[in-house]
Amino acid sequence: MNSSLALKSLAGIGGVSAATGAAIGIPKLLEDKRQLISKLIEIHNPKKRLITATSLYDPSWKKSWETYRKANKDAAKGKDTFQLPDWSGSISESISEVSAVQSLLNACSSNSKKKASLDSPLYQDVLKYCTRDTLISDLLKESGRKLLSKTGNNANSAEWRGVWAAYVKVNTANTGDAWGISSYQTEKAKSGDSLEVSEDFRNKCESKLASSSIEDKTLFDQVKSWCTIEQ
Repeated sequence: MNSSLALKSLAGIGGVSAATGAAIGIPKLLEDKRQLISKLIEIHNPKKRLITATSLYDPSWKKSWETYRKANKDAAKGKDTFQLPDWSGSISESISEVSAVQSLLNACSSNSKKKASLDSPLYQDVLKYCTRDTLISDLLKESGRKLLSKTGNNANSAEWRGVWAAYVKVNTANTGDAWGISSYQTEKAKSGDSLEVSEDFRNKCESKLASSSIEDKTLFDQVKSWCTIEQ
């Protein structure tokens, strides 16, 4: 074999090796782009949270189950999106919001722990059927604040009296009453350790903590100051 032919042969072998190496590397490259679906949601969909409630009567699960059934109403048994074991087939009757089924919660839990890419159908399905809107309470809790609640804190607790005092201090006669508290002029005049903080104020905290208006900085700061305390 002359030197020219030998060089061509070696070049050919090198080319095949490079191509083979590249081909082997493709699955690895694709694998590197895949992440846990729960992580993808956390990074790329900050306005969504995986539903973590365990009750089948949780409002988020009930809404999700209604959405799932409407999207799969023509699906035969075993052909629905998550292939739920108790899916009975196509639905002919009117679909309304009722309690969810355990198999949906199980499917969401297991699928959210799988790896996928942003453009994968599984990721899109989990995003559609297994998440809810991010709430102001989520962000405050994740930042380390303690959320005050009507059930967990007595109306005359030091915590409630403290945030109520902060509300009254800001909402003076000049600035008005930001949240329109019922009988505010009467309520704000009350004081002392026996003071029971206005139920309407506590209700306002409850509803605003559950708000999904996470981009409303004014509301967010108000809720942080008037409905939470440092841990």
